[in-house]
Amino acid sequence: MRARRWVLAGLLATSSAWAQQGPVDPSQPLPPGHPPVDGTAVPQHRSQFPQSGADEAQDVPAGTIVVRVVDVRGGPVPGATVRLGAMREGERDTPREAVTGSDGEARFDGLPAGSGIAYRASTDVDGARFGAMPFQLGDRVGYRVQLVRFDVGHDGRGVLLWDAHVEMRFRDDRLMVVERMRIANLSGMAVGDERPRPATYVPTNGLSFALPAGYTAFNTQASMDDVRVATEGDAAMLRGSIAPTEDQPTEVTFQYQVVLHGGEVSLRLGLPLPVVNAMVAVEAPRGLSVHVAGMPAAELREGQGDRILFTGVTRQPNDPALSTIDIRLEGIPSPAGPGRTIASGAAALLVLGALGSTLRRGGASKGKRTKAEIEAERDRALDEVRELTRRRDTGEVGPVTYEERRREVVLWLASLLRELDEAGAAPAK
Repeated sequence: MRARRWVLAGLLATSSAWAQQGPVDPSQPLPPGHPPVDGTAVPQHRSQFPQSGADEAQDVPAGTIVVRVVDVRGGPVPGATVRLGAMREGERDTPREAVTGSDGEARFDGLPAGSGIAYRASTDVDGARFGAMPFQLGDRVGYRVQLVRFDVGHDGRGVLLWDAHVEMRFRDDRLMVVERMRIANLSGMAVGDERPRPATYVPTNGLSFALPAGYTAFNTQASMDDVRVATEGDAAMLRGSIAPTEDQPTEVTFQYQVVLHGGEVSLRLGLPLPVVNAMVAVEAPRGLSVHVAGMPAAELREGQGDRILFTGVTRQPNDPALSTIDIRLEGIPSPAGPGRTIASGAAALLVLGALGSTLRRGGASKGKRTKAEIEAERDRALDEVRELTRRRDTGEVGPVTYEERRREVVLWLASLLRELDEAGAAPAK
């Protein structure tokens, strides 16, 4: 089973390289676990399935949305309950529901149109939610929406942590830790005599990412799908569904802080799935050393005034399972010490500066915030937009980084505006 997973990971690496860079250079080494390319190559199979989406339709009258639910072969799914949600100027309307007929279609008529209303159609089955991106109805024609409903699996067959990245920087007496996890669901791929059986993965009890003792100020990045991360005890718990991966794995990002006492700190971070790539990067004031169990000695990378200590590994099929990342930092300067650096966010590593502030408030906080507190965070998000634009204009941040960070800030702002609407609608206490 482990070898099969890594062969499938090689297939995903190849398809991702084609999608991003064109054909793979045959003179270069193959990705880890890639099947041989000589006459003994193992047969490879990759599912082709329809896509969820929403488009204007000339044959649908204005004010109407027709939703068709199909299976992975494109066949209609009768008897499926479709939920049509709507958000009007930041406030959610009561969702409408309809059941698909023998043709797999559900119809919603008499809907208000306009730029102030966004609609999203979805259908749920066995703990998984299948939805299309939100859209707005125009005044002239309606919309057709297609929802692809996969089978649902709970055993994690073919599910990997494609990347487990840990990025850290210092702020006063605290260590800021960002964990970026990219989860690949390889059920849509198969090797040998097997045929692909694409299935959305829903972990019955969630996926538990163990956090270091004494963590605080947990935050998680906003998401457009039904994947949610919140703290439960000493772990970040992921709940929701992971769809079959086509070319890019599902990304989950969360952040927390560790209070520093003295010049050393040890962290143990838990990994609930088999890992393909693992990486640790730390902002490096002079005198700092980084030790990560099972990884090579950290390399120093410098650029534009930033110093980053970096190490990582790529797992092979016969390597021992990587269930934790054990990190030890030594030589941490005191908060007022002259060796302390401040990450600018413009380093080649990209994430150590701006990312921390673009993560929205997460589920670990207790109670609701006041309107003034939310407005203050909104102002910080707007400042982040201005600073990001400035760095792009001065060449400190490239176009790819700019788009990634801009998307994160937009999601952050969207969550803050929803929270602000809720705070404004709540009765005064």
